[in-house]
Amino acid sequence: MYFGACYYPEQWPEERWATDAKLMREAGFNVVRIGEFAWNDFEPREGAFDFDWLDRCLALLANEGIRVILGTPTASPPKWIMDRHPELYKRDMYGHVRGFGTRMHYCFNGTEYLPYVRRVVGAMAARYKDHPSVVGWQIDNEFGCSDTTWCYCDRCKVAFQRWLRSKYGTIEAVNEAWGTVVWNNRYASFEEIETPKLTVYQLHNPGLQLDFRRFSSDAVRDFMNVQVELLRAAAPGQPITHNMMGTFNEIDYYKMSETLDVAGLDLYPNFPHNEPINPYTPALFHDATRGFKHANYWVLEHQSGTPGGNILKETPKPGELRRWTYQSIARGADAVVYFRWRTATFGAEEYWHGILQHSGVPGRKFEEVRRIGEEVARLAPHLEGTTVRNDVAIVRSFDNDWAFAIQPHAPGYEYLRQVRNYHRYFVECGAGVDVVSPDADFGAYRVVILPNLAIVDDALVGKISRFVEAGGAAVLDFRAGSKQPDNRMRAEVLPGPFKPLLGIAIDDYGIIPLDRKQRVAFEGDGTECEASVWYDVIEPNDAETVASFASDYFAGAPAITRRRHGRGLAYYVGTELDRAGVRKLLDAVLTAQGATPDWTVDHPEVEVSVRSDGGRRVTFAINHASVPVPIRPPAGSVDLLAAEPGAACPEEELLQPNDVFVFLQED
Repeated sequence: MYFGACYYPEQWPEERWATDAKLMREAGFNVVRIGEFAWNDFEPREGAFDFDWLDRCLALLANEGIRVILGTPTASPPKWIMDRHPELYKRDMYGHVRGFGTRMHYCFNGTEYLPYVRRVVGAMAARYKDHPSVVGWQIDNEFGCSDTTWCYCDRCKVAFQRWLRSKYGTIEAVNEAWGTVVWNNRYASFEEIETPKLTVYQLHNPGLQLDFRRFSSDAVRDFMNVQVELLRAAAPGQPITHNMMGTFNEIDYYKMSETLDVAGLDLYPNFPHNEPINPYTPALFHDATRGFKHANYWVLEHQSGTPGGNILKETPKPGELRRWTYQSIARGADAVVYFRWRTATFGAEEYWHGILQHSGVPGRKFEEVRRIGEEVARLAPHLEGTTVRNDVAIVRSFDNDWAFAIQPHAPGYEYLRQVRNYHRYFVECGAGVDVVSPDADFGAYRVVILPNLAIVDDALVGKISRFVEAGGAAVLDFRAGSKQPDNRMRAEVLPGPFKPLLGIAIDDYGIIPLDRKQRVAFEGDGTECEASVWYDVIEPNDAETVASFASDYFAGAPAITRRRHGRGLAYYVGTELDRAGVRKLLDAVLTAQGATPDWTVDHPEVEVSVRSDGGRRVTFAINHASVPVPIRPPAGSVDLLAAEPGAACPEEELLQPNDVFVFLQED
């Protein structure tokens, strides 16, 4: 288990380094991340490298038992490179140059940049490939952050044309896939194709837009792989990672992760996007990151203080850092690296706080981190070799995420909203869930949930059908099967290729306006819930009705159906259910499939997660509520955070707000 912080020795006087290293050791650190923005310090003059300062820093850290993850500094090319190659600057959809002054100012398709990248990364690899302090490499930093995935410069246009030629072969195939007969947009050659920059009517062809997002994602991956291949050849055995951003949806992280040794995550729970601080969003980030490689991962930036740029977000209250840290470990993190060690006194992130305040004097957060460090040191032997294994998966599809971003259907709708709706259920009921690619092995699960699976090919349809036939349960919902892989609408009755599996036909459909709700009543007990966003008017054919709409012109039509297929069950949800509706549906699905958790806490704000290796189960109960919650650990379990090693768990524990309980069960 790696435990540490992001450290920027180049920003502080060298005489301070030894003090920092000693304080880090007191905090229980065994790793720091260094170097991802230090290019000018590595190469102060073109072609003349200076790593002596870094060697001295690594030596001081090593004396305190601290090793390093080295970051390649390519996220911020020096001014002298950009002055020599101004064509490397990104251009936005309006044609404006996005210039120097922050970071990520280079174009991923700028081939002139690659010799400089190879030189600085090659020099670092040659110097540190056998260094005993180096435990791994982080490539670049947060690819795509701050709206930098998409570039509309002429280099990207030419690269996009090449990408399309490789994918389609002929311009006729492009015209057919995109349906360019509409609005007389037919192309006579690949050279005529533009990127989807600003035009008269900002409603580009959806096939072009989807392919541009796919191309841009591939361009980021290809740029990254230049460094992956160099490091792998020069420094074999040293793990390679990148700090991804959870549910960030501009880059296909499944494809990006294929060449990485370990997935990485940047996590700021007190900095959620347009929503209150909550445990569900960071939990989804963790599960999504674990799903990129179906393996444990590293948190390469973990909130340690008040986040914010020019405006501050909420300061973590006492106990919150510990709570968020244990959520990370519980969901599969094998490294927690706080951002940052000390708050900068200058620059763009001088309000982005670290463990130490600007003064560098240890305070409340340092003491909390030191406590965590002591506990993690005791836990680490029990976590070695464990991972998170679940019976249920939610499929997150980047193609469908992009398709809904291009055409949201309902005002303000996002594909990830439905992913979040399902995922939150599992956090609230204390059940584990994986977030996986459409290419994942469904046979490892009892239940697979496939939100908004509009774009689908025949191979995936067959895979889902075989999964259900073999005894699994699949949950599909509105818009399933409505599109082809090229983003064209299917010219058939919905749910298109899923009709044989689901046993339904959809006669009509529409949006539910933002200011309205529809009612849904479940069969049997008549329980009602609210529905939003969308409605399908379903003809059940040979499916049974689980719940029906109870309002509007489609009252009485099924809202949820279920059909037996082989040994399994296929469900269809023709709307967005509220939380009560999701809970009632998924409670029934998990119960029918024998996928309910072995142990949980009956409180929606107490999170339960399990790491195991087959013979050992380490269970984490984390109280996100503002009130104490009683828990009853299983008989015979061992309290891993007790002061006395090997202490048996009490029969009942009152879990305080922000507190964590961790226990071990062995077969």
